[in-house]
Amino acid sequence: MVEVMETLPPTAPMCAGEADGGRSARRTYAWFVVGALSLANMMSYVERQVPTLLFGPIKQSFGLNDTQVSLLAGFAFSIFYVCFGLFAGRLADRSNRQRIITVGIGLWGVATMSCGLAASFGQLFISRVFVGVGEATLGPSAISMLADYFAPDRLARALSVYTGAQYLGAGFALVAGGFVLELVSAIRVPHLPFIGALAPWQSCFLIVGFLGLLVAVPMMFVREPPRHGHRAGNSPMAEPSFAETRRFLRKNWKTYTAHFTAFSISGAVGFGTVAWMPTFFMRTYGVAPQNIGYVYGLMLALLGGAGVLAGARLAEWLGARGYRDTYWRTPLITLALSAIPASLVPLMPSETSCFVVLGVATFLSSFPVAPIIAALQVITPNAMRGQVVALFFFLASILGNGLGPTLVAAVTDYLYGNEMMVGIAISTVTLVITPIVVLILMWGLKPYRESLARAAQFADAS
Repeated sequence: MVEVMETLPPTAPMCAGEADGGRSARRTYAWFVVGALSLANMMSYVERQVPTLLFGPIKQSFGLNDTQVSLLAGFAFSIFYVCFGLFAGRLADRSNRQRIITVGIGLWGVATMSCGLAASFGQLFISRVFVGVGEATLGPSAISMLADYFAPDRLARALSVYTGAQYLGAGFALVAGGFVLELVSAIRVPHLPFIGALAPWQSCFLIVGFLGLLVAVPMMFVREPPRHGHRAGNSPMAEPSFAETRRFLRKNWKTYTAHFTAFSISGAVGFGTVAWMPTFFMRTYGVAPQNIGYVYGLMLALLGGAGVLAGARLAEWLGARGYRDTYWRTPLITLALSAIPASLVPLMPSETSCFVVLGVATFLSSFPVAPIIAALQVITPNAMRGQVVALFFFLASILGNGLGPTLVAAVTDYLYGNEMMVGIAISTVTLVITPIVVLILMWGLKPYRESLARAAQFADAS
């Protein structure tokens, strides 16, 4: 059982002789918090990724090319996600994190519903921008809260559940999108006052956005935990200024530069693959949108989620055997391995073999997810975690979520000049970016160990 910090807020007053029961109740409640945050994270990825299944009908509705429609899954979402995320990170270090997340859930749910009412590409683009604003509130606050609920040596396990929810969300976005498309295509197209008839893709946005609002309910039962891991009293580190955070980052600049750069650009491979893999199967093998939604969606949800959990356990296994740099070492090894099947998927001779190799790639590529976040938490003082995570999400959103889908589309449109080459474009991006990521991580391994040592000294002095 994961050891939860002793200062967690109890679920009920403890009487003499009830120490074990009280500790068990706190552990149970901590995992309830993980569940509530994971549900929010899953739904955020459903609403983030659902456009990838709708590229075709959206292109047809507004007369777009691959590069233009990719902006809806990339830069439209990322523009304000990254800008507002820095502000949200600062709020997470100073304000009630539960309230920040709850407000954000309401905002991104309403914004997703507004996507379904868009009458032009510009309106759809702006609605996706506000989806990004709402979702920017989640990551810094949620990860900071989990670091206060769980001990450092078990943090990866809690984070693996939370981060694994993004694979469930990305998968369910395709499954739910496919189901809704199939459902609304079989019934009478709804007419709304002042708007008129809705296309199936618009109905999909409306339904998904409404369901997203419901995840605010369990968040209402989440309590704000006491903050741990920073000096108490009148220490200036209790509420560091931007200048103090910058000084800390400069002192550990090699570690944070390697982490932010490597894992941000590696995200371009992942987001680009998830965004365009359904289109690859539709164009190459003529798979219906709802069918690829079911198959690839379940693959992401099950194999991707399982890979996140397995990656966290692998990191714990290496840590138990003396590798203090396990949260860095695990992503380094698994990112390099996952690139092999990922680059081979579009080169397979049949649809079946493509799916088999894609399953292996999906499982392996999700191993690094929890250790990547845990690596930041164990070297960053509590009062700076929200800002540092927000800064990482800032870069990861620009270079990963923002650049990934558009990079694959640009290689398809402008390097190969043929939309049927989208699969080869995915392989090209994978083979170019992954070696760069591995080299950066190898360079950053020693600085990360030094940052770990400084963090241990800081904890001893607190």
